[in-house]
Amino acid sequence: MPALRSMAAAMAAAALVGHSYATEVSLPPCLDPFKPFVYAGCYKDLGNPQLLPYRSSAPSEDMTVEKCVAECKGNGYRYAGLVYYGICYCGATVRGPEADESECSFPCNGDKSENCGGNNHFSVWQDPTFQATEEVTIEHYDPIGCWTDDSPYGRALVYKQDHIPSSEMTTEKCLQACRDGGFPFAGTEYSGECWCGVVIGNGTHAAPESECNMPCHGDNSQTCGGPSRLSLYAADELLSLEPCGYVPPAESSSSSTAAPSSTSTEAPEPSSTFPPEETSSTVEEPTTTPEPTTTPPPTTSKSSTTTSTTSSVCTTTTVIPPTCEYKCGKWCSNPLPDWKDQKTCSQAWASCTLQIASCFLTASWPDVLDCFDFSEWCSDVSRACGKIHHKHDFIKQHPPKGGNPAVTKTITVPCATPTSTKTSSTSTSTVVPTPTNICTQPSNPVGGIPFPIVTCNDVSKDWPTYPFKKFDHPDTKMCKRYQRNKVSTACADACKDQYEDCIKVYAEGCRQKKNTGPRDLLAVSSNSQQLGSLGKRTFYQWTDDYMTAVRKCEKQLSDCLKLNNKIDGNKKCPSFGHY
Repeated sequence: MPALRSMAAAMAAAALVGHSYATEVSLPPCLDPFKPFVYAGCYKDLGNPQLLPYRSSAPSEDMTVEKCVAECKGNGYRYAGLVYYGICYCGATVRGPEADESECSFPCNGDKSENCGGNNHFSVWQDPTFQATEEVTIEHYDPIGCWTDDSPYGRALVYKQDHIPSSEMTTEKCLQACRDGGFPFAGTEYSGECWCGVVIGNGTHAAPESECNMPCHGDNSQTCGGPSRLSLYAADELLSLEPCGYVPPAESSSSSTAAPSSTSTEAPEPSSTFPPEETSSTVEEPTTTPEPTTTPPPTTSKSSTTTSTTSSVCTTTTVIPPTCEYKCGKWCSNPLPDWKDQKTCSQAWASCTLQIASCFLTASWPDVLDCFDFSEWCSDVSRACGKIHHKHDFIKQHPPKGGNPAVTKTITVPCATPTSTKTSSTSTSTVVPTPTNICTQPSNPVGGIPFPIVTCNDVSKDWPTYPFKKFDHPDTKMCKRYQRNKVSTACADACKDQYEDCIKVYAEGCRQKKNTGPRDLLAVSSNSQQLGSLGKRTFYQWTDDYMTAVRKCEKQLSDCLKLNNKIDGNKKCPSFGHY
């Protein structure tokens, strides 16, 4: 493992760089089948920094290699290490030099045939589903918004980088510290704290961007979280490609059915069916690669009097996503992407959040009131991340309103002739951009009407000329694009969109409320069964008359235009896919 050895040597040389401490709540071991860890070698613990920082709470009395790697896999770590007969540790990097194998000769308490380190020496195992990290820099960390850090289940990120002086804290210093530790998640908080982690803690969810409002002590032009709020960043390149619970995508295959070209006069002889061999997944060091198994070809049906020639037909089952997943009057949302882990769930939440403004812009009165529920549904997606591992499970618990479901279709066609020619791909690369607004909301939005998000362009071919986009349409290809020197124009357009929504929703709501009363008004909306939740968000707090509401909308527009008049986009979206 040359890469690991060079990394460990570098970490040993940097031993005088400060240390971090953890406040971790253990996750359970991974009980799902996973790709076996591979042995990396025997490493010496220098003490400061620790070789591997996370100590498993699993008892050492019956510890084995298999149990330890399952602990580390379940908690999201790249490395597993065993010391002194079976004390299990995990880490994102190995901070110590490689040692002679004779130093790791203590037998494991749970399996005497396995080695579990020695005195201050660790037998280290590595998860092969992580990518090489040599080229990863702080530029690979993408901002993913403002997140809570007040869960009763523990901190959002558990490794505090206390070697960075609070008075010198900047986003770059925090990202560098987390990068050096191999942590995929980084966050700043309270103006001067830096936290890192391999997972985002349970009970943590996205918060309004306005709650991350404290400037960094080392650079007051940057935001470093807020009270119990993290400005959170993630580097995909430092995450496992196959985390615990990963289900490999089904191989594209078609079922072939023998279609006789002539009819037999007698019943055919029964064909034999060969069951697939059972496979098992064990967590152990791989030995030799097994020979591929061969599957006997299916027998053909024969007649005692005629011989039937056959031609193949193929059956393909396709799941067609909904064209309208969530419906508010005449507005329809684009379907959210599926997810399988924290990262892809966060992308689904971002996709949802970017569509909220378009709902308020498009839905007519009074159906536009349902957009508040759509916004809450997006928040449900955020809260589901880390708890509900697939979209279809989320949909069962939180069904979208008004839209149409996915459709499963089965199509039978002649099988294609095998060919070795590869089809060239001309698809345009797209990403789900971070829903962090480049523009600034002047104060709490009047009536809770959201400010349209202006952020990085999500289409790679557009980005060089138009790096910014105002997300005001559920189909992002229809959203307005802006050149780098036009970001203030984009913000002005967003201010005007919010003003139109404010008049259409808040002012009109206040007028209707005065004329009909809140409960009569709510009865015309599909939210009539949810008066409590909607009322708390809207009408029970909307006490203005129509003209007062209009003046508030006008004042917000004026403040918004002034505040965003000199917005500079030169440091935003420096490359495609990075905020």
